[in-house]
Amino acid sequence: MSEVWDWVYQSDNTFFGEEPSSFATLCLNHMKSNNVKKVLEIGAGHGRDTLFFASNGLEVEALDYSSIGIEIINKKAHENKLPVNSQLYDVKKPLPFKDACFDAAYSHMLLNMRFSQAELHSVFSEIRRVLRPNGLNYFSVRNHNDQFYGAGVKVEDGVYDINGFEVRFFSEKEILDLIAKEGFNMLWIREEYEEPVTLYLVAAIKLKKN
Repeated sequence: MSEVWDWVYQSDNTFFGEEPSSFATLCLNHMKSNNVKKVLEIGAGHGRDTLFFASNGLEVEALDYSSIGIEIINKKAHENKLPVNSQLYDVKKPLPFKDACFDAAYSHMLLNMRFSQAELHSVFSEIRRVLRPNGLNYFSVRNHNDQFYGAGVKVEDGVYDINGFEVRFFSEKEILDLIAKEGFNMLWIREEYEEPVTLYLVAAIKLKKN
């Protein structure tokens, strides 16, 4: 899959647009009101949200498994002297950071890639590990109201091959179950249409261990 995204970003280094996503704008306002200073972005793509966060005073660590995406982020961050450190990384592996070192984690549509249930739980467990007490976990996912849900070729429950991209779609219950089992409490969940997809936008907070 990394080869696919390398090709996408090499063909168009602003594939998702240059403006930040509306989700990033929503999250930034919430981060500012919760004194977030350091953010981990997972699945940063070509960096439209990464650079937006950094240009608004946040220190950002960005991970992606496209080497082309990382090159684009590094180049733009260097040109604009922004506090971004980005690296090539496969999120299915443990995160390359020590415990409790981020105020917040952020991912925009990353979890719609083809992760197994075990891998999804591992991702959330790792996010929880690297967040500080009361750390915030922001993520967006395509949902069952998306116009493409059920389209294409079914790969497994909730996952469909749509024009060569294997996409997972989430129900609200699946999100609630996932965050609860991995030690988070829901702060809010909202539905939004972002051309051409329908998303759940989610914010959760790290709970103290019993």
